Amino acid sequence: MPNSCTEIAPVTGLPVIPAWEVALGRPTGSVPLLPARPARVDPDPRRALRDALLPALLRPPCVVAFSGGRDSSLLLAVAAELAAGEGLEVPVALTFRYPGDPAADESAWQELVLAHLRGRGLRPVWVRREVTTELDNIGPLAAPVLRAHGGPSYPAGIGNTILLSSYARGGSLVTGNAGDEVLGGHRMPVLRAVLRRRGRGLTGADWRLAATCAAPAPVRSRLARRVSGGAGWLRPGPRAAALAEAARGHDRPLRWDRSVWSALAPRAVLVGERTRARVARDRDCALVDPLSTPGFVASYAAFGGRWGGLTRAAGIRLLAGDLLPPELPGRRDKARFNASRFGPVSREFARAWNGRGVDDRIVDPDALRAAWLSPEPPAATALLLQQAWLATTGGA
Repeated sequence: MPNSCTEIAPVTGLPVIPAWEVALGRPTGSVPLLPARPARVDPDPRRALRDALLPALLRPPCVVAFSGGRDSSLLLAVAAELAAGEGLEVPVALTFRYPGDPAADESAWQELVLAHLRGRGLRPVWVRREVTTELDNIGPLAAPVLRAHGGPSYPAGIGNTILLSSYARGGSLVTGNAGDEVLGGHRMPVLRAVLRRRGRGLTGADWRLAATCAAPAPVRSRLARRVSGGAGWLRPGPRAAALAEAARGHDRPLRWDRSVWSALAPRAVLVGERTRARVARDRDCALVDPLSTPGFVASYAAFGGRWGGLTRAAGIRLLAGDLLPPELPGRRDKARFNASRFGPVSREFARAWNGRGVDDRIVDPDALRAAWLSPEPPAATALLLQQAWLATTGGA
């Protein structure tokens, strides 16, 4: 991906996050130039996904970050089948488990996926590790990187990539990043599904989603502001600007092919990929994100043409075939990992924080502290947490 829109720190090689984006919680805007589309687009996205995964298997150990979610399960299943077919070393499924955090528990799905693969004669190595405080946003793994960098990192949960990479030294780390954006969030397949079913069996939530997809841009923008969260840690003026920016970032073209390709447009995708790739490379590990490679994205976009396309569940079924349990593609629940990212280290800092390190013209320090100490701190406050911690501890 092009990098001309993002400043890179000379010492760490990590992207520098401007102050406004720290307050907002993520990079904003779009890249000035999307990746070049391949000269030849494979019309078969199943084959294109396997082509995107093969380089990781050719540089073993191939470690797949396996949470049990749809994207990680898809990549593990396809990698296991591909390795068996090509006579390559089997992939390693690496799973982090979070004792005492039911919101992050996907063990039932993990067991279901591995049992299904074993039933098909595919036996990836499965490594499980219990995680306690390691992945805190200012914890023992992230802290040295943040100090060297002198500023927050995006994504803030950089400790996750550090720990994953440590299991793949000399090899490859496969993650499902950008899966939500590339495989989901498209308007046309939702509308086509409603028309095809003619209302039969649709729930109230299905109808609301369809109405949102069909609504004019100003209506979709207002709805997106509502679901983006209150951003209550920001002053009223910056908060309104932040919610407007979040709404712009959620809007997608109606045409399927343009909507899929637009998944690579947000700067947040570029910055996140650069950060994680650099962290992995520093640990002698090649980061591979098959679902965001231009070859796969172009193939998936071409598959549905202008006005076709697939829902999220249908896309997983197409790409996985019979490699996954039939109930997994349609699951709607999603694990949440805030408790490990805003763990004891972050909460201890928040309780003792003196308000230093944030621009109080933009941020309300009291509201920010309350957000950090809430039962489920907003993920968008993580960059401010790192900024305040660096300023308070002398790291910036």
